[in-house]
Amino acid sequence: MEKLESSLKNMLISLGGIALVCALLLSVVNALTEKKILKVTEAKTARAIAKVLPSYGGATIDTTVTLGGESFKVHKAMADDTTVAGYAIETSTAGFGGPLNLMVGFTSEGRICSTDVISHTETPGLGAKITDASSHFRTQFESRNPAEFNLAIKKNGGDVDAISASTITSQAFTSAVAKAYSVYLAASGNGADAVSSATPQAGEGGSDEAN
Repeated sequence: MEKLESSLKNMLISLGGIALVCALLLSVVNALTEKKILKVTEAKTARAIAKVLPSYGGATIDTTVTLGGESFKVHKAMADDTTVAGYAIETSTAGFGGPLNLMVGFTSEGRICSTDVISHTETPGLGAKITDASSHFRTQFESRNPAEFNLAIKKNGGDVDAISASTITSQAFTSAVAKAYSVYLAASGNGADAVSSATPQAGEGGSDEAN
């Protein structure tokens, strides 16, 4: 077999061929993994919706609501073809350690059913306590009407008891729930007559969250 002459042209052809093969392999791998990632994400979302809403017999209608330039995924759960059982809303904010993503469920009347932490990067033993669904911090939101229950921690003038030594995480979680309530008002059409005391706030003053 004749050896290719060592020249700039032949080197470029060889490198181009290698790059083309690599690009094709990457596209194939991406196509295969993208479908798997999508399925995992859909399953995770379905579990989160089930956690934050009571059981319902109908379908789930998925929409997107944009507020203040930010887009939110809304899952409207139907009890039957015409009756809304509740709304599950994906919401996020910046926590102490990074992005904090929640699913918040509301009844059709606007009361909070429950919350679920989809992902977080909070400090183990401190802010990470938000993952404990049975803790007082999480259960204090349940059955509350945000039009009457001020969604801010008590340190900032609200009604929410913060997690000890985790002020920033507590306020971030509460702020995300408040965002979700604003989205609920827009998605349900109840915003026109609703007066909410839900006021998303960043943590004020110094942090007592130790890392």
